[in-house]
Amino acid sequence: MESFQKLKTLTVASVTDITRPAERMTVDLNSSAMTIFVDFEREQPFMLEQSTNLNDAIAIMKREHVRRKLVIDSNEHFRGVVSMGDLVSSKAVKAAQLRGLKHDELTIEHVMVDKEHLHAVPLRELQHARIGDALITMQAFDEEHLLVVDDHGRLRGIVSSTDIARAIQMPVRIEEHGHSVPEMFGVRRA
Repeated sequence: MESFQKLKTLTVASVTDITRPAERMTVDLNSSAMTIFVDFEREQPFMLEQSTNLNDAIAIMKREHVRRKLVIDSNEHFRGVVSMGDLVSSKAVKAAQLRGLKHDELTIEHVMVDKEHLHAVPLRELQHARIGDALITMQAFDEEHLLVVDDHGRLRGIVSSTDIARAIQMPVRIEEHGHSVPEMFGVRRA
C-alpha cells in the first residue's frame, strides 16, 4: 500500500444540504424501455456456472441480494437462467427424486430453465418500445425478466420487473396472469 495516500477529510458537522439533480426524471409506463434496460456492455451480468451446487448457489444469491442469474457452462457460454424460486421450491425436490440424488448433490443444471425454453427481444425492438410494452411482453410469458439480444445473436442485456417497479414507483405483478397493464398492477376496473 505504499503508493496510496490518505485523502484530506473535512468535518460534516455544518453540512445541512444534499445536492440533487436539478430536474427529477419522471419515468412511467410510456417512458422508453431503454431507461430500465441493463446493458451488459456497461454492467457485468449476474452469472453462475451450471455445475454450482444448489446450496452454494442459494448462499451466493442471498449474499448478493439477487433473485435470478444467468447460467453459463465451463466455457462461459450461455445455458439458461436460474431463479431463487427454482433453487428453493418443490422443483428442486422433484429434480432430486427423478435423478435419485440427495438435495446437496443437486447442481444448478438440475433446476435451471434451459435457454431453449426462454424468449428474448431484439435490442432494436426494445429501443423503440415503452416500459408498458416490456411489461406486457413479460406477462405474456409469465417471466419477471426480459432477455435482450443484439444483432449478432449475443445476449446483450435484461429488463427486470423489479427495476421497472423501482423506476415507476409502483408494485408490478407478473405472475398474476393479468391480461392488461392495469391488471398487472392489481387495478380493478369499475
